[in-house]
Amino acid sequence: MIQLEHITQTYTDPSGNTFQALKDVSLEIEDGEIFGIIGRSGAGKSTLVRCINLLNRPSEGRVIVNEHDLTALPESELREVRRSIGMIFQHFNLLSSRTVYQNVALPLELVGTPKDVIDKKIRPLIELVGLTEHVDKYPSQLSGGQKQRVGIARALANDPKVLLSDEATSALDPETTVATLALLQKINRELGVTIVLITHEMNVVKQICNRVAVMNKGEIVERGNVIDIFARPQSETTKALIGNVVASDLPESIIERVRSARAARSSHEEVHLLRLSFIGDEVTQPVISECSRAFDINFNILRGTVDDMQGRSLGTLTILVEAEADVYEKAVHFLRQRGVNVEELSDVQ
Repeated sequence: MIQLEHITQTYTDPSGNTFQALKDVSLEIEDGEIFGIIGRSGAGKSTLVRCINLLNRPSEGRVIVNEHDLTALPESELREVRRSIGMIFQHFNLLSSRTVYQNVALPLELVGTPKDVIDKKIRPLIELVGLTEHVDKYPSQLSGGQKQRVGIARALANDPKVLLSDEATSALDPETTVATLALLQKINRELGVTIVLITHEMNVVKQICNRVAVMNKGEIVERGNVIDIFARPQSETTKALIGNVVASDLPESIIERVRSARAARSSHEEVHLLRLSFIGDEVTQPVISECSRAFDINFNILRGTVDDMQGRSLGTLTILVEAEADVYEKAVHFLRQRGVNVEELSDVQ
């Protein structure tokens, strides 16, 4: 288990001004799970993940990994414990003068591991990440996705119990991102490695994580199971992150329909772009049609999906509603009373 207890990180600039990158953050991550930490740029998520292996030593608080209080260890013992914590970087950090094999083998070479032991260890790792045919190539001969796979294999060289992934997919195209996340899931499943994944993309969290913590301005503003966070976000930060995903997924033709509806609305009507979400059995209930009949209100469905997340169904609808204010409020209340989460999206203007 990873336990972060009251972590605060304060920086002082040359002029003596102080800035708190982390503010009294406490967090527990269970063995064997894939845990996401998400937030916008500057939220403090990368600073926080670097506290887990003490690459960033917090100003206050304790970091406990597998029952070791890293903040209390002398440097010699800390180095030993760090070997059980692998790290994957956004920009790969490969040595251009070394082959795939040599890059993956580097952590073992640095601790004096015999060559025959290295070979027995490294070749299966290269096979695990799907780079057997590229074992003697140099980084300049690899694609971005292949470079990241080298970084993943290298991070696994010391048999880590924890794998930290700091924006590991943000430099990759969407197709390669999906493949890389599938590889991380395979590693988690087959090797039992706990993965802590830092990202600013809700789609990444949605695909791979069991639980997630949402950060804003150095604090955790929400945490929980991914499906619950997606279905019923509580903080404004989380709602905005999910709303950005929905809005960015809408085709331009639909966005134009939204704009046209708003431009053509009558003086007594309001136009609302909503995201409705349902969990489990709610997905199969006819609540939309019931609401439409009850309040004589039309729902223009723009997009709908049903996803399977951790064995549960999550349904989402993006809809356009034109109605008078009092009718709209009654309809929203009706939906929420029946377990539907209703969010207004403001990202499409």
